[in-house]
Amino acid sequence: MPKLSESAIRKRKDTIEAAARELFIKQGFHATSMRDISKRATVSLGNLYNYYPTKDAIFESIIDGYLEIIDEELKAIFNGIDEPMEPSNLRKLGENVGLLVDKHSDFWLLMYIDVLEFRNQHFRKMFDGITDRFRKIFGSRFAEAESRGDLRTGVDAAPVFTAAYMQFFNYFLVEKLFGGNQHLGLTDEQALNCLTKIFAYGTLSEKSLAKFKREASTLTA
Repeated sequence: MPKLSESAIRKRKDTIEAAARELFIKQGFHATSMRDISKRATVSLGNLYNYYPTKDAIFESIIDGYLEIIDEELKAIFNGIDEPMEPSNLRKLGENVGLLVDKHSDFWLLMYIDVLEFRNQHFRKMFDGITDRFRKIFGSRFAEAESRGDLRTGVDAAPVFTAAYMQFFNYFLVEKLFGGNQHLGLTDEQALNCLTKIFAYGTLSEKSLAKFKREASTLTA
């Protein structure tokens, strides 16, 4: 039997992983068997084991591939933010998070499967030390905002930015994956404006708020 090329092997693995992903999302990881996956992927069971020794290996490969993609897209989002605590940039963060949730809905569904069936074994790395990661990315910007007197006394920008980031994710995950149907009683645009005001105008100093007074008037829910 001729040896398959690397591209042929990758194509076969992509087919197997696509079939497995559909089954995992539809019926859960533990309820899906290797035989189910081989049937959906139209690959013999014996051949399936040539590519993946276990069902766990398939799941981990799917997650690792997604994590690489999400990581690159998040880097692009953060690279586009020059002043993380400014209202326009917080709102821009929220908009991009919404696009990310929309674009990779399967990824987030698999995350919930991981939470339910693996106690977040595979996705934990996304959240471990997340505030410290934001300090590394925006540390100098946070310090500059504090030195300019942009923040209220005692406000630490890093956890505020983290909270905003997580809340934007939470909002769009509920809306897109759980049928939230405007669970805040607002449209997406209104919700972005509302959340932006909560995190920006609830943390910025009066001096800084005066600078953004004109912008604040445009963020009407």
